[in-house]
Amino acid sequence: MIAASGRQVDAVSIVDGSAVGKLIVAVVALCAGVSFLDGFDILAISYVAPVIGAAWKLPKEAFGPIFAAHYIGAAAGSVFFGWYADRYGRRMGVIIPTAIFGIFALLTVYAYDFRSLFILRILIGIGLGGALSNAIAMVAEYSPQRARATLVSVMYAAFPLGGVIGGPISAILIAKYGWHAVFILGGVLPLLLTVMLLLWLNESIRFLVLSKAPSAMIGAILHRIAPSFEPASTDVYVLPQSRGVSTRPTREIFGREFVRATVLLCIAAFVAQLVIVYVVTWMPLVLASIGMPVTSAILASVAFSVGGIFGAIGLARIIDKDKSYRGLVVTFFLSAVSIAGIGFLAANWYGLLAITFVTGLLTVGANIVLSAYSATVYPTSIRSTGVGWVVGWGRVGAIAGALFGTALVAAGLSIETAYMIAAIPAVIGGIAIALVRAQHQSAVVYA
Repeated sequence: MIAASGRQVDAVSIVDGSAVGKLIVAVVALCAGVSFLDGFDILAISYVAPVIGAAWKLPKEAFGPIFAAHYIGAAAGSVFFGWYADRYGRRMGVIIPTAIFGIFALLTVYAYDFRSLFILRILIGIGLGGALSNAIAMVAEYSPQRARATLVSVMYAAFPLGGVIGGPISAILIAKYGWHAVFILGGVLPLLLTVMLLLWLNESIRFLVLSKAPSAMIGAILHRIAPSFEPASTDVYVLPQSRGVSTRPTREIFGREFVRATVLLCIAAFVAQLVIVYVVTWMPLVLASIGMPVTSAILASVAFSVGGIFGAIGLARIIDKDKSYRGLVVTFFLSAVSIAGIGFLAANWYGLLAITFVTGLLTVGANIVLSAYSATVYPTSIRSTGVGWVVGWGRVGAIAGALFGTALVAAGLSIETAYMIAAIPAVIGGIAIALVRAQHQSAVVYA
């Protein structure tokens, strides 16, 4: 189509028709760094909890609020920086909170009691929550439609990978240098990543088009994505179904068109994170309470995280090939069965490793692909805000999971009963996603 000012170029069509080249891989890798550090940090606090508890003479129930503090901050960070990114851009919406995370992770070495650690965990969470929600939106907007669920899930799969790698590293650092060393590493790494993001992370191509950035800038990035595309100085870049930059993105996601999907996605994210946090965060303490060595309990947590990596990528590939998110509904229901199974196999070491692997595959896989799905429900103008609310409510669910664990431990329930109760939210999540699909039948609703 030729306009008086030049040809109109659909930027989304060019991205969708391109191969997954170096630029897209770089965006996925840089955003995966954010996800990796999130996974490392969340697992690190669960590994150092017994050591800090012994040093400060804190009962294990005291760590419920400590575990929850990260998620309190992450919920606030996801919502605020999601709004920020829809107004001012995805790039700094990733970079600023990553730097915040690094600074306060380093300052954790100066924590000296429950209150100081609680406050620092909230501030760390603000950074991680904001960075992760915008990293999801960034990867979704750079990904060709045919590989979108896979690329977002590959990026987010670095979250359980952070736990897999962070577990053994944390154990070594604690044994040799004490718990402070874990947070020194956990602070230096995000600050290094901040520098890398400043140097190499491009702004979202869709946000550039939406905000009417210079044509030459947009054309140069599109040429790097699709070398066969030859930009012209007179090109006018557009998005399908473009609404322009939203001045009230929060109002829009709760408006008539999106309120049902927003509420259902938030419910699904809430329960997904609740069960994940209960299973993985409390596992070392719960299993230690029935006489299992701490090192064995940590290995069970690692098996959960490894399963999550395979589950996220495997489920995403199925969804991209099927062009439908119905597999996500089934995964939620199957995860409920596996969660309940943990309690009944806890006394059998090999059975425990197997069931935690399967549970990680299903629960983490469902949670990660849920994030990819939420990015397809909202248009570009409100995507970061929408994803931010979904991720934020996921973090609220994580708070509930941490405190849920506290309640179950304090109640003195058998391990079988505790994990059966923990399976119920996964069923609720499956129902919520089924209802979202009833409203949005296609795998990708908005570009």
